[in-house]
Amino acid sequence: MVWLATGIREWIIKIMRVEKGTDFLNRDQLRHYFEKGCKPNSEWGIGSEYENFILALDSRRPIGYDGPKSIATVFDLLINKFEWVPIFEKSNIIGLEKEKANISLEPGGQFELSGAIKKTVHEVNHEMTSFIQNMKVVCEELGLGLFSMGATPYWKRDEMPIMPKNRYKKIMMPYMEKVGTQGLDMMLRTCTIQVNLDYSSEADMAKKLRVAACIQPLVTALFASSPIFEGNNTGHQSWRAQIWKHTDNDRTGIPKFIFDNDLSFDSWIEYALDVPMYFIKREGDYVNLSGESFRKFMKGQLKSMPNQRATYSDWIDHLTTIFTDVRLKNFIEMRGADGGPSQNVTALAALWVGLLYDNEALENLFDLVKMFTWQSVNNLNVDVCRMGMNATINNKNLWAFGEEVLDIAQCGLRNRSLALGVKDEGLFLMPLLEQISKKSTLATRLANKFDGKWKKNFSTFYDDFNFYHGLRN
Repeated sequence: MVWLATGIREWIIKIMRVEKGTDFLNRDQLRHYFEKGCKPNSEWGIGSEYENFILALDSRRPIGYDGPKSIATVFDLLINKFEWVPIFEKSNIIGLEKEKANISLEPGGQFELSGAIKKTVHEVNHEMTSFIQNMKVVCEELGLGLFSMGATPYWKRDEMPIMPKNRYKKIMMPYMEKVGTQGLDMMLRTCTIQVNLDYSSEADMAKKLRVAACIQPLVTALFASSPIFEGNNTGHQSWRAQIWKHTDNDRTGIPKFIFDNDLSFDSWIEYALDVPMYFIKREGDYVNLSGESFRKFMKGQLKSMPNQRATYSDWIDHLTTIFTDVRLKNFIEMRGADGGPSQNVTALAALWVGLLYDNEALENLFDLVKMFTWQSVNNLNVDVCRMGMNATINNKNLWAFGEEVLDIAQCGLRNRSLALGVKDEGLFLMPLLEQISKKSTLATRLANKFDGKWKKNFSTFYDDFNFYHGLRN
């Protein structure tokens, strides 16, 4: 038995070396990252991420990184008043962390809260309430405003600040200009809301990833909030989603293999290996490998870095540079919702939790979408940019389809409340239920407001619509 104990010890040491990025990769180690995400239902959590633009209320312009009214000043106040802890890149603070939550900066200064893992949507709401209270104190002191919608309604690209993060300025932005027409708009002028959920096994992951891909265009339509861009009514419900269609086809959209019957961790691995690289990190710096092959990097075949091979940490970093609407890491990310008011953060979390975290709801949803093909879902994903909830799939419009999906989500949340002994999270679905009942989306109401009041006096935009209270009537 000594040889068995020795073998297990060597295996554990090897895995530890791989996870620290000190050993080279093989196929089993690529799978290891996804396999360690498998969790029993009792350990499933909810991760919410949401972005906001910050503007100066006197000028209605976005704030830069430096200056009296700036991102840096906001950081300082959050650190001094509320005990957030700074995260540095060289000498610049580029984020904050506190109680397993963190604040990070997107390229155009979008302020993103990545919440701690929570057990219920009530806890997500409590965390968001605390974040809002912190931000209100800071913003009121500096004369700033916090608002979130899918795309900036009137700021031009050259008016947007650029944050001092090297991977954005020196690697991603130059590469974006080569591979698409609106990559810089995506980076600088869009905001999203995101929910991250767990899986119990490879089979559970496959089912959740498949139904999530089928439902994502509906979610884009339900949460659309970006009909206005560069001071014009675009005629779209989600201009943000349209921007993504012209960003980088190698790493965006809904991959076709998700609809394969044998979908597995290996399916995602094969896909990810052929997504062009952006960078690796060495000794605290980013090394530009944009356009290079991770598959070749694993074999030590990169001409720019001869005989150097990828590590486990390189693999994890590479997976973060895939921008599909539904993304697999060692959890599943639902990424295709426009930024919006605070109530949309909890509405999105409640929707996906109700659909994916109850077995009855997940089975009912799978039965509802199992006949969807990649082509029909991909077509819908294009149509919802302009048509929103008026788009159709399999001869059914999204108003009717959305009503069915919300019924399933409500059932799933009721089952959760009984199983967990908590208050029903279905109350957070109210903004979506109201849209369905009135057949009126936030995007439509924003477009109507723009064509009416805001066309005459656009300076009232922030007063009428911001992250705290949403759109006033």
